[in-house]
Amino acid sequence: MAVTLNVTDVDLGVGLIYVFGTATLSGTYPSGGDTVDWTSIRTQLGYDGQSVASSMANPAFGPVQAAFTVQGGTPNIYNMQQGSAPNTWKLRAYTSGSSGAEFTGGSAYPSSATGDTITFSAVFRKLT
Repeated sequence: MAVTLNVTDVDLGVGLIYVFGTATLSGTYPSGGDTVDWTSIRTQLGYDGQSVASSMANPAFGPVQAAFTVQGGTPNIYNMQQGSAPNTWKLRAYTSGSSGAEFTGGSAYPSSATGDTITFSAVFRKLT
């Protein structure tokens, strides 16, 4: 199942758009990471999202920078893997501790992950 993104704040810069929010994990963790669809945030931006929508229509675009972090909860580690299009990025999830192993593909997310408060930040080009 894809990662659900929920926008909490948008900062319209001069040449860039800064988007902040939370990510929710559910279901099964796929081998190779769970899908992140950046196009899913277009309707949540709270303004005419033409700039972001235009930038995501071209596979060369999408976020110029993006990251996931954990706010409290467990020290699981979440990394981004850029996709070939804005709707094919991957969230790679790893356990903390000595092994630092990736979550088991094909298995349900561990409760430590579904209980995490995961935040994201993403920077998009502002097209005019």
